[in-house]
Amino acid sequence: MEKVFYIDLNEISTREGLQEAIASALPFPDHYGKNLDALHDSLCEFGSDWNIIFYNVRIARMSLGKYFDALKRLCSEACEECAGLKIRFFS
Repeated sequence: MEKVFYIDLNEISTREGLQEAIASALPFPDHYGKNLDALHDSLCEFGSDWNIIFYNVRIARMSLGKYFDALKRLCSEACEECAGLKIRFFS
């Protein structure tokens, strides 16, 4: 059964804040490394049948720049690699 997770990025302006929001919203283990490599690994390990929706992304996109772009690329790659994983971004 699909599990849906909503991650509000409305007040996210730092890498650390983004990783905290992700760690708080998703049921990753306590040892989650809070970086993009760990995110990719965790999504592929645990994300089967997950539907992750990032919303209110405008501020995070502007504040994080290339890091936000890297997040979107990573999410796209993880969805291609992991059956059942869906990740979307909404303004």
